[in-house]
Amino acid sequence: MPNPNGRVLYEGPSLIDGVPIVVIATGFADTSANGKTGAMLQTWILRQDIPPHHAYNSEAGSSVCGDCPHFLDKSCYVEWWRAPLAVWNCWHHGAGYAPATPSDFDGYALRCGSAGDPCAVPEHVWRGPLAHCASHTGYTHQWRQPFAAWARGILQASCDGFADYLDATAHGWNTFLVTPAGTPDPDGTVHCAASAERGHKTTCAACTLCDGASANVVIHAHGSRASRVALRN
Repeated sequence: MPNPNGRVLYEGPSLIDGVPIVVIATGFADTSANGKTGAMLQTWILRQDIPPHHAYNSEAGSSVCGDCPHFLDKSCYVEWWRAPLAVWNCWHHGAGYAPATPSDFDGYALRCGSAGDPCAVPEHVWRGPLAHCASHTGYTHQWRQPFAAWARGILQASCDGFADYLDATAHGWNTFLVTPAGTPDPDGTVHCAASAERGHKTTCAACTLCDGASANVVIHAHGSRASRVALRN
């Protein structure tokens, strides 16, 4: 029997480099343990042929990460050897997951791209779930690429410096800007209320400002990547 916790949204070529990828949504049976996001369906965008942690640690990860600076300098917050690997193993070696239908997403909050960039995936793959889910969040580092243009108004442009923020907003994107701790927020932005510096006042599932259409959101860098973010600003 397929694992009831997940559904396969897509098996096909990456829009980044044409290599086969798979997109799997999880959380239908077991709620995500991610305290920041809260109870959201998570989506995992993974190479079909390589375990995700091996892909991330090689050039193969560009199929799902593109030119994301956190892939390039290995500062990604995703623990690719944990949840992404467990999901990939179930799909690749285990019971697997049933194909998704749009109605599977009725009433759920959906996180587009828990690992991997949603814009590596064709637009039509997301349209069905987005039409049925109660709310969503999502981010893309591919916002400069022509194949990502459809996501403007649906996903936040991930920005790793003030120059990125200015460029993305000038091109009509709502942004998710990561800044060094203590940096003043740009005028017209909203600071992430689910962040540590705001005391985790809410969760992404409850907030949903990162839906590509509602606000320009800012969060402070933390953990191992904080120093790299400081250099980009």
